[in-house]
Amino acid sequence: MVLLAGLVVGLTAGTTTTATAGTTSVACMAAADCPPVGTEVKLGEPTPGATDKWQKAKTNGVRYKVPAKWTGEKIVGDGGKGHEWNSPNVIISDEFGDLHWRILVQSPFVDQEMPDPDELDKLGYYASYIEVEGATEAVLVAAQTGHWADPSVKTIDFQLWVESERTGVVTRFMGELPPGKKGKFLLNNFVPTIKP
Repeated sequence: MVLLAGLVVGLTAGTTTTATAGTTSVACMAAADCPPVGTEVKLGEPTPGATDKWQKAKTNGVRYKVPAKWTGEKIVGDGGKGHEWNSPNVIISDEFGDLHWRILVQSPFVDQEMPDPDELDKLGYYASYIEVEGATEAVLVAAQTGHWADPSVKTIDFQLWVESERTGVVTRFMGELPPGKKGKFLLNNFVPTIKP
């Protein structure tokens, strides 16, 4: 239940703030009968050469690539220490400051447990097992919905848990990507670059 509560918080909270699930989320979790969150986004095939100019990155031994012009910094989020990568363009400016499209990497993930897609589906999330080379298990949740800071701004929210075949460490990737084809392109090409 802690992991599921973390998912509700993680999909609706900023990275460096401590947040709690809203009463609707808690009631929904207790009933385990929740309406769908946004519109499902399924992982597609990567585009050949799409990541050739992307920058190589590493968080606690986990390698991956992010778009070339994105900038990163070390952070501490609800899932532990990691790196946050931000696009150059600002999408929302509010009391939280300037917010960008982002990818947050937390490794090791704080509770080192893999979620059960069936349980997440009961909570209204679109969860599925996916293949990640070098992982014993990987679970993806991705949906197009309103941004957590401003629901009128459409975004693809995603979370991906990857358990390394080599170390057993669970890493969580999450963030907000642009809506539609652009965000789907980023997700389709980001996931295959992960080397746990």
